[in-house]
Amino acid sequence: MHIPDGWIDLPTSATAAVVATGAVGVAARRAGAALRERVTSLPAVMAAYLLVAQLLVVPVGLGTSAHLVGTGLAALLVGPSVALVCVAAVVVVQALLLADGGVTALGLNLINDGLAPALVASGLFALARPLLHARRGQAVGGGLAAGAGSLAAAATATLAFVVGGTDAVPAGTVAASIGGAHVLVAGLEAVLTALVLATVLRLRPDLVRAVHHGRTTPDPPPAPRGEVAAEPDPQPSGRP
Repeated sequence: MHIPDGWIDLPTSATAAVVATGAVGVAARRAGAALRERVTSLPAVMAAYLLVAQLLVVPVGLGTSAHLVGTGLAALLVGPSVALVCVAAVVVVQALLLADGGVTALGLNLINDGLAPALVASGLFALARPLLHARRGQAVGGGLAAGAGSLAAAATATLAFVVGGTDAVPAGTVAASIGGAHVLVAGLEAVLTALVLATVLRLRPDLVRAVHHGRTTPDPPPAPRGEVAAEPDPQPSGRP
């Protein structure tokens, strides 16, 4: 999934870099506002998860590889803006320190691993959220949205080869290799995301931003075992 240097021509790579820079700038401003409202260590945990998940690389031939994306889960837990900032940090570390992805392809890889899956996963879940009332349904819906996000990542990587692929390897051959491998990756990502969401929704549902985003009265966290959750204060009646 990580595109190396020299596989995509410079005009395409430069255009992707401009798009990615603008997207990260907007996401950083929104992420800063969101984190000022609610300070949490969850984004750091998600960045670590993304780094580890994307290091589990399976070669699929012709110099390409398949790996978990993880951005769909991050977008559902902390929101697409924070998720994109986390992916940006991870992609830079991978390129500069781990030789995973090219420096000239940073913009391309950020779009593939960050922007596309974050927007697709969060957008699909937002559309389905009014129909998902039970926690099990929310977990399954989130898993399917994350799987679709993984397919979106593979699609944008394929598009990059179709538009700007060099003669190093035929674009059609690379596209078929990436697409076929990530059908399996998307299924695995959907299952893992659903399992993680089911656990978090059971223990700390308030941490799943995608479920509560836009609600005026989010559900309170579950009371510790043996305690009864406090009832909300009644509305004042206006009487003394």
